[in-house]
Amino acid sequence: MNFSVYNTLPIGQVYGVSPLRTSGYTRVSKPTDNFIGNRELDKYMDTRVIAGMMDSNPVVYTILKKNNIKPTINVENFKNTTYNHCVDTKNKALGIYNYLPADLKEEANVNYIQKGALLHDIGKVLIPTKVLNKKGRLNEDETKVMHLHSKLSDALLAGQNIEPEILNIVKYHHQNKQGTGYPEIKNTLQGYDINMEVVSLADKYSALTEKRAYKNSLSAEDALAIIKKDVEAGNLNPRVYNALVGYVNNAKAAGVMPKAIVK
Repeated sequence: MNFSVYNTLPIGQVYGVSPLRTSGYTRVSKPTDNFIGNRELDKYMDTRVIAGMMDSNPVVYTILKKNNIKPTINVENFKNTTYNHCVDTKNKALGIYNYLPADLKEEANVNYIQKGALLHDIGKVLIPTKVLNKKGRLNEDETKVMHLHSKLSDALLAGQNIEPEILNIVKYHHQNKQGTGYPEIKNTLQGYDINMEVVSLADKYSALTEKRAYKNSLSAEDALAIIKKDVEAGNLNPRVYNALVGYVNNAKAAGVMPKAIVK
């Protein structure tokens, strides 16, 4: 069974002209070969490196102090809980990019997308393990702490000679088209760009289809149904959602459907 697109435009207008098997989906071009490895994330998997990043930007300490969080670096816990998710998000973001309609693909930057996806959760290296590893739902205070990871990621990377377009992805990957996500965004027209849209969607799809300490993994069908509600609520670009559907359907048809990460 193929998953369905969000039909706000005729299929030809959304995807182009080339048929994708017999599913009714189309794609603009063959998948890009511009695939980067994991080095952009691996180079930060060292406690001394993270400490240097913190010292180079006092904003990191300001965020932690303001929220009564002891500055503790836990690279090993990050590797166990978050590293695979970052890599999976990069892979799925690349898959979404490959199925974008031509005009959006022209607007997007595949390198920014992949690097932003790899680095989007680096701030979780500073989130207390009792919050990051909690097996049940987070309470209100714990949720506020978890939400800090976007700001912390941005602050850690701010002094690392990283393109502002990538920092924008890192900081705002939990935002949406209406600006009701986190952290607060003053101008969604400037901060919410196609690169961030792709990574944000890949992040959510990856998280939904992963098994985590507090939940089981969802099937692709159930994950897409949940995400489709974001489209219906006006929080997500339907054309980007359709690119995810095209990617998932093609992987399913080819028999290479990515399995959920199980820990």
